[in-house]
Amino acid sequence: MKHLRHSDLSKTSQLAISASLRGIAIAATASGALAQFTDTNSGMPASAFGCVLPGDYDQDGNVDVLVMGKGSHDVAYSTIYRNVGGAFTDSGIPLLGLWPSSTCGAQSAAWGDFDHDGDLDLAMTGQTTAGVPTTRIYRNQGGSFVAVPGTFTGVYAGSVAWGDYDGDGDLDLLVTGLTTTGASGVGATRLYRNDVGVFTSVPHPFQNAYVGPVAWIDYDGDGSLDVLICGWDPTSGLCATLWRNQGGTFVDAGANLPGMDLGHAVWGDYDGDGDLDLLFGGNSNAGTITRLYRNDAGTLVDINAGMLPLLWSSAAWGDYDNDGDLDAMVIGYDPVAQVPRSILYRNDAGSFVDSGAVFHNVYLGSVTWFDADNDGDLDLLLFGNDAGNDILRLYRNSTSTGSPFCFGDGSGTLCPCGNNSAAGSGTGCLNSLGASGHLTAMGLASVGADSLVLIGSGMPNSSALYFQGMSQQSGGQGSVFGDGLRCAAGSVIRLGTKNNTSGGSLYPSGADPSIAIKGLDVAGNVRTYQVWYRNAASFCTASTYNLTNGLQVTWTL
Repeated sequence: MKHLRHSDLSKTSQLAISASLRGIAIAATASGALAQFTDTNSGMPASAFGCVLPGDYDQDGNVDVLVMGKGSHDVAYSTIYRNVGGAFTDSGIPLLGLWPSSTCGAQSAAWGDFDHDGDLDLAMTGQTTAGVPTTRIYRNQGGSFVAVPGTFTGVYAGSVAWGDYDGDGDLDLLVTGLTTTGASGVGATRLYRNDVGVFTSVPHPFQNAYVGPVAWIDYDGDGSLDVLICGWDPTSGLCATLWRNQGGTFVDAGANLPGMDLGHAVWGDYDGDGDLDLLFGGNSNAGTITRLYRNDAGTLVDINAGMLPLLWSSAAWGDYDNDGDLDAMVIGYDPVAQVPRSILYRNDAGSFVDSGAVFHNVYLGSVTWFDADNDGDLDLLLFGNDAGNDILRLYRNSTSTGSPFCFGDGSGTLCPCGNNSAAGSGTGCLNSLGASGHLTAMGLASVGADSLVLIGSGMPNSSALYFQGMSQQSGGQGSVFGDGLRCAAGSVIRLGTKNNTSGGSLYPSGADPSIAIKGLDVAGNVRTYQVWYRNAASFCTASTYNLTNGLQVTWTL
């Protein structure tokens, strides 16, 4: 496993530069990329036992968010927050206020286009302000939501999920939860068949579960949707049954999962073999667990992933570092340490390691990945209780962009006077401070929405010239230039000169033009970047300058 390595000075510089802009959480990826998470106030309210659900209801290309919960004076609310350029504002759409009364992996609302008109409709469950268990389906009519008539069993503290179980081309609805309030609550599971927008409750063999997750999934690859139902069944206790769909009827698949509630069950192909695996955890018949089951041709095998067992937990798959495989975010309560935890596990060729990224530690909540700002990487919406306070935070992801090349570590052209940097450091040649210049980038290299920022670190507090080239010098090996290596070749455009502070600088910053504008870039261009900087003192050759590693970026529309 290859990790990003810098000299101590380079690490300090990188952190100092980024921290000067904002508070961040940092995680090194297996590919050497740098993922940074900015903790931001989402502008949306948090409520105990609420629900947070992203979805682009207005089809403007920005992902909006539904938030359900209980506000001041115990008034239930259901509010859709519209995403306008990455900022979330109340859409003003009137919806019945519902308080889900259950979080963890259970999701009390679901987006889905049940009427085939191209926009997302909505199903919701929860208690009204008066405490009445309610199930409601809304049809999205051009951004207005109209309640669908029908007879629906009202529930709360459960889950809802859309899925075309009968293969007729429209989405059916599965609902679980409690039908009555109080200590003697009655559980119910309902399967509503969708017949051209009319919903009918149909017989099924499922447990009457609540406070547990459900999920439609074609786990056996036969083209029909199977379903996993978890939770507490008043008759049989904890359950976690995988039901195989055989032509619209369901039989127990015999997956032998431990019964579970107060937890999560999320599917994703973490090993890239074409079938979906299961991240599963919570309060179970096997104790508090967090397990990863690999799907081997329809057989679920616990791989002993080594993830921390958590209670009142939630989880989500997402490729946060854009390396092509699914990583896992898990939140919950550690009953051993008696503290909440939020852990981002990085997928390193099928093994999961704690990325080290720092988030609010929460439980009794939910986590969701989505690209809130349309910059090409997944941001994290984190909801829960951090041991006393209910919070809803948006962590913006700035995953490093581009492919580094031309290193001063002796792997290519040797540095001019034996001043090679540490092997595998991914940086330039050593400079007069005993550090080595390092160039990375964050943001979206899009000519239409350029947010790319070049980040130079590991340099003296001197002037630094950021420049763009057309190609890689000497096939990416570089050639000796001053005290370092010239990496970016071809016709050069000077982007801008900066004065390093704390060993580094950024371009663009302040009133600088974007890189796409200054570099005259168009979609499809492959460009190389590098930083030329002054040494702090005479060093190595008679020259008084050095360079970072090179970085290659491909521009898109």
